[in-house]
Amino acid sequence: MIETRDVNERMNTALDMDSLLIDWIDVEGRISRISDREARELAIDPRTVIGMPLESVYSGVSASLIRAVARGERTADRSFPVWMNSGPYGEMAMVASAFADGPNGLAILKQPLTPPTLGIGAELVERVEILSQMIGAATDACWCIEFLEPVDTSLAEEEIVEQIFRNRSRWRACNEAMSRLYRVPDDQDFNTQPVSRYFPATEINRRMVRDLVRSNYRLDRAQAVDRRHDNSEMLVENDFRAAVKDGLLIRLWGTTRDIGIHRKREQQLYDRAETMLDILSATPDPILVISDDGLLQAANPAAETAWGRPVDQMLGRPLQHFVETRNVLEKLLQAALEEEEAGDSECDLVIISASDSRDSWRFRAARIEGEMRRYVLTARKKPRRKSRLTAQEALS
Repeated sequence: MIETRDVNERMNTALDMDSLLIDWIDVEGRISRISDREARELAIDPRTVIGMPLESVYSGVSASLIRAVARGERTADRSFPVWMNSGPYGEMAMVASAFADGPNGLAILKQPLTPPTLGIGAELVERVEILSQMIGAATDACWCIEFLEPVDTSLAEEEIVEQIFRNRSRWRACNEAMSRLYRVPDDQDFNTQPVSRYFPATEINRRMVRDLVRSNYRLDRAQAVDRRHDNSEMLVENDFRAAVKDGLLIRLWGTTRDIGIHRKREQQLYDRAETMLDILSATPDPILVISDDGLLQAANPAAETAWGRPVDQMLGRPLQHFVETRNVLEKLLQAALEEEEAGDSECDLVIISASDSRDSWRFRAARIEGEMRRYVLTARKKPRRKSRLTAQEALS
């Protein structure tokens, strides 16, 4: 029988071989050592991962399995599949075996799995390619934040928010539209950039994350102020989804839209509307807006003053209710049509004021372009005709 000491010495000798993909995990489930070959295969600096959580090397599900084995919470099969993080956003399928290596902790020995070895590899690769192509070709900015240090969702709200911004994280599988949105130079990969560079822990962003936590990590049309690559601010709108496993937030993903341009346009339209309201309010002649079926939709203060009716009592009612002249809508629509064709058309209407007096007003009508056909009316009071007696008296 071979002594246990000899077995351990032989195993340790094998584990030190540079040709093996191997890392060592401590009882807390953190990386304590990594072989040179594994560092080369995964394109990482072995010194930077010491003491780091398993998610810095393994995908989320694989990390959870290995952590449970290291803590003695479950027993690993003789061999089991794992996914390793390779490069900035790639993954590599491997078959792993776990060995207890005394004071060195748990040794995870791995061998890459090629598509032929997997059997279903060709179909799996095709599906991954299809999804990658769909996301890559999307015009919307698609992103994913993976937490190398998962966030404990059992904590108080403010601590969860703090961990989302503080815990180590990285971008994964962000598409070209994301790079364009944040103006990342063509020679740089968005996925290798720090998350905090574009998603800083500002107060408005913290409020958005609070809303995300309160909505159970599913939130749409959430506004934030991000930073572009050149450090300029950008008002964006996000749709959030999340992966939470065993009470730990592993990743967030979603889409982002620049709404700064639309907000600026809205402000310009608002300013123009305010200016127009000021002009209309100062205009001494009544101005009305009616719908295609004759309902009063807007009126300026001059209309209220001229006819003695509060505007809010006129809105939504047919204009015919305040006009003694018959077929008022047909007359106005005809006037609007002639205005478009000849450029000069008017019609006279008798308006009934709140005091029940009648006065003749001359109206001009013009159609407003838009999805809903509307008409703007301007009115000017016609002077009363002098009686014949009065005229004769004036001549005498």
